Amino acid sequence: MRSHLFYSTATKLSPVDESTSAKRIEFVDFLINTLGFSKESAISSSSKVRRLKTTRNCDSVIRILKNCGFDNAQIKDIVAWVPKVLLYRANETLEPKIRVFLELGLTGPDLISLLKRNPCLFDLGLHSRIIPTIDYLRVLLGTNEKVVETINRSRWLFSTSIALKMFSDNVLLLQTYGFSNEQISKFVHKNAMHFTQPPDWLTSKLNWIEGKVGISRDSTEFFRCFHAIASSSLSGMDKKMEVYKSFGFSDTELSTLFKNQPYCFALSEDTIRNKLSFFMNELGYTPSYLVTCPSLFSLSLEKRVKPRNKVLEILKERMLDERKSLITLVSYPELRFQDFLRRFEDKIPSLYQTYISSMSSN
Repeated sequence: MRSHLFYSTATKLSPVDESTSAKRIEFVDFLINTLGFSKESAISSSSKVRRLKTTRNCDSVIRILKNCGFDNAQIKDIVAWVPKVLLYRANETLEPKIRVFLELGLTGPDLISLLKRNPCLFDLGLHSRIIPTIDYLRVLLGTNEKVVETINRSRWLFSTSIALKMFSDNVLLLQTYGFSNEQISKFVHKNAMHFTQPPDWLTSKLNWIEGKVGISRDSTEFFRCFHAIASSSLSGMDKKMEVYKSFGFSDTELSTLFKNQPYCFALSEDTIRNKLSFFMNELGYTPSYLVTCPSLFSLSLEKRVKPRNKVLEILKERMLDERKSLITLVSYPELRFQDFLRRFEDKIPSLYQTYISSMSSN
C-alpha cells in the first residue's frame, strides 16, 4: 500500500526499481518517525535525494550530529535543507568536516547557515578544499574569529572549485596596487562577499574610484569608498554622478563629497534627486555648502530632515532660537532633540505636537 506513495502505474517494477522504492519508503518513514517530519515534508525532502541506495547510515549521522552539539530542532533543520546528509558515512566523512568548522569557532546556528548557503559543503574534500581555504584565511586575517566572520560574509567562498583561487587572485591584485598586508586584511574582512568575484570586476571598481572620482589609493578613505559602491554597477554610478552635476556640482566637489560621505553614492538616483531638490531649491544650499555637511545625505528626508526643518522655521518666525542651524538640529539623537523642544513648551505649547505630526505626515 505504501508503494503507491511514489508509484501509480500498472507496470510491474523491476527488482532494482522495487528495491529503490522500498529504500525511499524507508527513508520517508525515518524522517517521520525519528525527526518528526510531516508526511508531506518527508516526501518532499526524499525527492531531493536522487540516488537513494541505502539508509543504513541515518542513525549514525543523527548520533554524530548530536555528539557535535546539535539539538533535535537543528538536526531537523539541517536534514530538511540537505536531506542527503543522512546518507554520508558518519565517522569517516561527516564528523571530521563538522569538527573542523566547530573547532574554528562556527557555532551550530552559524554552521547551519553556512550549510544552507552551500548545500554541497560536506561533499567537499576535507584536505583538498575545506582545510586549505580555512588555513589561507587564517594566515591572511590573523585570528579564527575574523576567519569565521569572513566565512559568514562570503556567501560563495565554498560554492565553487575556483572560489578560493579568485579570492587569492584578488588579494594579489590589491598587493600589486601597493596596499599593505594590514590594509588588505581589513579590506577583506569587511568586504569578503565581493572577493569571490572575478579580478576584472575588482579592478574596474578600484580604477573607477581612483580615476573617475579622483580618490587616491593612498587615501585612508579609499576602502570606505569601495564599500559604498561595491554593490552598484559602474554605469549606475556614472548616472548618479550626472544627477549631482545637473545640480551644479563640480568634479572637485563630487570628489570631496564622495570622500567625506561615500554613502551619498549608494543612494538611488531618485533619492539623490529628491534630496538635492529640497536642499538646493527649497533651502537654497549650494554644492560647496553641502560638501561640508555630507551627513545630510545619510538622514531620512521625510522622517528627520523635513520635520526638524519645520521646527526650525517656527522658531525663526517667533525669533526664539536663531542660532541653531538645520545641520545642528538633524544631528541630535531623537531624545536629545525632544529635550530641545521642551525648552519652548511655555512659549509654543504646540511645537512638540507639530513636530510629531510632521513626522507622521511624511
